[in-house]
Amino acid sequence: MNIYDIAREAGVSPATVSRVINGNKNVREETRKKVLKAIENNNYAPSSVARNLSIGESQNIAFIVPDVENPFFSQILQGITDKASDSNYNVFMFGTKEDPEREHRILESLKGELIKGLIIIPVSEIDEETAFRLTNFEREGIPVVLIDRDIKGSNFDGVFSEDIQGAYEAVECLIQEGHKKIAMITGPETSRPGHDRLRGYKMALTNYNIEINEDYIINGNFIEEDAYKAMKTLMELKEPPTAVFSSNNMTTLGCLRYLKEHGLKLVEDISLIGFDDIKELQYTDINLTVVARPVYEMGQEVMELLERRFSYKKEGDRKKMIVRRNYVKTWLIKRGSEKYKKFQEGNVNE
Repeated sequence: MNIYDIAREAGVSPATVSRVINGNKNVREETRKKVLKAIENNNYAPSSVARNLSIGESQNIAFIVPDVENPFFSQILQGITDKASDSNYNVFMFGTKEDPEREHRILESLKGELIKGLIIIPVSEIDEETAFRLTNFEREGIPVVLIDRDIKGSNFDGVFSEDIQGAYEAVECLIQEGHKKIAMITGPETSRPGHDRLRGYKMALTNYNIEINEDYIINGNFIEEDAYKAMKTLMELKEPPTAVFSSNNMTTLGCLRYLKEHGLKLVEDISLIGFDDIKELQYTDINLTVVARPVYEMGQEVMELLERRFSYKKEGDRKKMIVRRNYVKTWLIKRGSEKYKKFQEGNVNE
């Protein structure tokens, strides 16, 4: 139930229901009783968001991300805020630390805040509680738009990248350089980027008739520390890989930290391709080959989708809502870390 349903049942306008909810005395007693009876009959508990929106239009937008320290999400935020500033919106970022329970608490706390819309990169695509809470925001008239990660079976607008193709091209590049022992440090399979990038990796190996070695596939959870441990496990195998495909920028940082601390060098000791560019590496002597995508533009596009939802909300039932799920392309930037030195020296990879 929402304020419009209560108004319909009581036979009054939504504005009248709003006045009753907010204790406005300028309502006839008979009308007040009808509204209160409708509220009681339907066990309707109006949120403070609804009360606030009945008083004044919010300009606040919530942006929920898995990791506030990840430069990828900061770059998306920059795209969102630059676009949002054109319409004088305020954007507030919240971090879940890849923790579903923390995500639930943030969503619960936002019920009591004055927000106009919500942009989210969910922790898991199969979290039913998060899906339920986001659907409730929509029912309260607060549009929800996804970016980078999905909610399985949902009808939310969203902006995503072609992760399968990007991962495929990265692994194909390593194969064409002569690698056959190619490992992957994956992300969580409960996220769209996690399982899609793994799928691209496996597709490339299969299409080039290279057997998939499960020992070469380790979950790094998109977390630097977990990726560091995964890299350690790979390098200590009896037959370590000659190349690693890293599934995101924080995973890549974990790999590079392991190599640095153990005196290992790119190409000479191990080849590496990462998913997502890392701007800070341009100030070092690390020339990393990466799968790139238009991250800043993804932020701008998700804000455009949210503004489109605002316009639908204003026009009400006069226009039928069409769900938009936009996909951006990826591309490979070769900087040399994909090279296979042993192959170049004439030692054929087994």
